[in-house]
Amino acid sequence: MPINSKRKNVAFLGAGSIANKIAPMLKQAGFHPYAVGSLSRAKDFALMHGFEKFYTNYEELLKDQNIDLVYINTPHSLHYEHIKLCLENHKNVLCEKSFTLNFKQAKELVELARAKNLLLAEAIWTRYMPYIDIIKDLLAKDLIGEIVSIEANLAYNVKHKNRITSLELGGGALLDVGVYTLNFALSFLKDEIKNVIATCKKMPSGVDESNGIILEFDTGAFAFLNSSVTAISDRKGVINGTKGYICVDNINNPSLIKVYDKERKLIKDCVVPTQINGFEYEFQACFKALEQNKIECDAMNHEEILKMMNLMDRVREKMGVKFTSE
Repeated sequence: MPINSKRKNVAFLGAGSIANKIAPMLKQAGFHPYAVGSLSRAKDFALMHGFEKFYTNYEELLKDQNIDLVYINTPHSLHYEHIKLCLENHKNVLCEKSFTLNFKQAKELVELARAKNLLLAEAIWTRYMPYIDIIKDLLAKDLIGEIVSIEANLAYNVKHKNRITSLELGGGALLDVGVYTLNFALSFLKDEIKNVIATCKKMPSGVDESNGIILEFDTGAFAFLNSSVTAISDRKGVINGTKGYICVDNINNPSLIKVYDKERKLIKDCVVPTQINGFEYEFQACFKALEQNKIECDAMNHEEILKMMNLMDRVREKMGVKFTSE
């Protein structure tokens, strides 16, 4: 669907906590906060963040012909339903992570987007950030040699939130924070994964509270990952190579990248470019794709979305976590 020639009209489907973080960025980054649809907070959200229109049901929102891109920020369990509703109403979509509950849902939606020639993207913000290309450039310069292993962790104490504890809503650590550790590893290790080892501590509801994941790649490289919704961690990522290693201070929104040689001496540090709030990159990528008549974003294309959903299915199978609707 072509974009509005004068304005980049963004609509929000949902008005949750993440929407409140993203909305202030829109005007600063050159996007127009056009409309918001929410079952209970539409008017208040629109007034607070300067949206031109508001709708109290999603069907009415999606009838609006002036929308260029719909950003979905509802709970994980509703992503499939809401993406499908958008695509059926001929709307381009950027959906918050986790893209869907599982691979099966994601595959169906990607096929629908392709059939309708509509943009479909996942709002996993870290995959669009400049730091990914900075690290890829460091690796291409052979500063640390061949990658042997990647380590990453991410933990926040957020288990008091209903969406986190609910099996019905697709809660748990993996889909909420573990997805970042997996994306960090897969941003730099592109080979096939030949073995997945995963374990977790479960909440009474059956979702994972904390987890540990080991990925073994065909090349012999490993990824050691852990995430939690009940702890506070340093959020660091490390890429270990045959000649040195790269440290990232926060895999969820880094500010500093350091490179060390085989003697563990600092040989280079890179400051990540100044940003508005970090969410602008995924929206910029979507509108760039639309301007180029593409239906996927280069930084997180359909193949990568499906690869990630398939991997999380494998991890959940190992952990013994199955969502209510499955």
